[in-house]
Amino acid sequence: MTLIEEIDIIKKKIDLREWVLEELTIFESKYGMTTKEFKEKWVSNEIPEPEDHKLLEEFLEWEGLSESLQNVENELKEIEKRIKES
Repeated sequence: MTLIEEIDIIKKKIDLREWVLEELTIFESKYGMTTKEFKEKWVSNEIPEPEDHKLLEEFLEWEGLSESLQNVENELKEIEKRIKES
């Protein structure tokens, strides 16, 4: 992979990270809790699965965005590690 291709991948991952963070902020503002708080409560069933399909869809989207953020941050760390090793 060329340096230019590597830089392009990094830029796309950073852009994706910024977009995901913006989306997470919308959920955090709407529901008055951080994503970390939401995930802890959601996983422990402190927030039960809602019967309202729209609300369930939002919670699943929030959970998915949280996982996407974790994945892209892990990918960026791997790239950083690779760069430092070369």
